[in-house]
Amino acid sequence: MPLVPALLALVSACGITDSGPARAGPPATGLPEPERPADVVHVYFSSPLGLERVSRLSRGPNSPQDALNRLREGPDEAERARGLISFVPRDAPAPTVTGQRRGGADVLVPSGWGTNRTALRQLVCTAADAVGGADGTPLGEVEVRVRRAPGGATDTQRCELPPGSGRGPVTPESNKGAETT
Repeated sequence: MPLVPALLALVSACGITDSGPARAGPPATGLPEPERPADVVHVYFSSPLGLERVSRLSRGPNSPQDALNRLREGPDEAERARGLISFVPRDAPAPTVTGQRRGGADVLVPSGWGTNRTALRQLVCTAADAVGGADGTPLGEVEVRVRRAPGGATDTQRCELPPGSGRGPVTPESNKGAETT
């Protein structure tokens, strides 16, 4: 009788090899970003926690220029009630997109904009979001070349926000200048 269990153990393992851990494929990469509707642009306003992205309906061809035009309008009543403000001057001429390429845009900032860093960050993030939304370049990788008034200095900037947050720090020293709402 002791021979039967030994024989069963030997027969039951016949033809089965040790395979080790099974391969399961590549690791998960997360959910893809939802596509933005063609008639929506994003603008960036300031909040106590940093810059916040807000959706706006496009008023023409969806472009970085349309986004900058919408930024200049400032937050609406509901957004102001949520604490959103804009440092973009309403009384100065609108910035102009003078060139666009994959992963970048050139923006002319007219005189009258002053030196407010938050207003400039709003402009850079709004232009970068519009370019990235059009060609798929991640927001933080879009280069925005900002030129001050005709003949002024050119500075290349990127939108520096934590990935996927739509927010970034706004410090007291970055808010120098007049607030417009």
